[in-house]
Amino acid sequence: MTSGLKNRLLAIGIGWISAMCAITPNAIAQNSDKNPIRADFNLHLPVGMEIGFGIGYVLPHRNLMQHLVTDHSKRISMAYGRQLVGGWTEGRQLKGTHWQGVELAWTYLGGEQMGSVASALWLTRFPRSKWGRGELGIGAGWSSLPWDAIKAPSSVATSTHLNAGLHAAWCIRLFQAERSVWTIKARFTHFSNGAISLPNLGVNNMGIDVQHQWRDNHQIPQQRLTDYSQYNRVPFSLEMSARAGARDAGLPGGALHPIFNLHILGYHKAKRSQSAGWALANDIGYNQSLRVTGESSGGINPMDRLQYSVLGGIRWNFHRIQLTALQGWMCTNPDLELGRSHLTVTMHFEMNSAVAVELGLKSFQFRADYPYLGIRHQFGQIRTR
Repeated sequence: MTSGLKNRLLAIGIGWISAMCAITPNAIAQNSDKNPIRADFNLHLPVGMEIGFGIGYVLPHRNLMQHLVTDHSKRISMAYGRQLVGGWTEGRQLKGTHWQGVELAWTYLGGEQMGSVASALWLTRFPRSKWGRGELGIGAGWSSLPWDAIKAPSSVATSTHLNAGLHAAWCIRLFQAERSVWTIKARFTHFSNGAISLPNLGVNNMGIDVQHQWRDNHQIPQQRLTDYSQYNRVPFSLEMSARAGARDAGLPGGALHPIFNLHILGYHKAKRSQSAGWALANDIGYNQSLRVTGESSGGINPMDRLQYSVLGGIRWNFHRIQLTALQGWMCTNPDLELGRSHLTVTMHFEMNSAVAVELGLKSFQFRADYPYLGIRHQFGQIRTR
């Protein structure tokens, strides 16, 4: 892609996002007057629309990537979300809220052999303090230039179009007007296919974004969590998840090496928070990955592929959506190269009070090792007043 074409695409993207964001606040404001306000809203439905422009740098964390990064990364983003009250915010300050929404972004990765990534991430911003607020995200990205033996033999960062994404940032408010606010954000975003296909060095992008958010009025629109009640706390629940993933597939088109996990977790809500709590889990998996025994033949004893892990961490609960981060230690048959210590990050979406679907990543040595999908069933809850 030539520099002239990149500049034209960048200009078209900026113009399109700016036009959409200029129209959207008026359209939503008109619709909000016609629609009745739900009982669990304190104010009108929020506009919650924001755009951002950023610049950064892709870290060449492997020697094979040194020659690929030749320029700064550039980023355009558009997000829409809501401010929620209740949950962990009641222990902070009266106006403490957390923000949830979806961010769509386009990122040029700073090199002709790196291409660009179009991403969709689910973001959560933590209650603000005088030093700003944290931001976590999980989702997926679409790479424009994956590895190809003929067309792109040097694009060794990723080998698939579709990649999982993890995001962390810190946001600081610059200034606020009656109906808008400007913020600056220091961010880190990781994209990887989790070794479903090789090569898979991954993309670690660091940068600074400037963002502008439109609001319905100078008061932050708020939605109260429907399951929030200071007198009705669920201190403990037990649940089981069935999960499946894959990795070490080799070059594109190679054979898959599946992984199956049975995950049993106990969740205890913290006394001073309605939305955050502690989690302990046991996980047993059957792993056909080459990284366990070094062999893929069927002659290996299946017991040599069973991996048992204990995990502990924290869960944040946002009504239908939960985010769980667990640090784990593998007790049996650890991976030959990656070791025993690992981190799992899972996003759960509740279909009903008992069943939820899951999307997650298991990471060894601070890199995405493999993504997984799962379904979760909650056995029961012990309620106290």
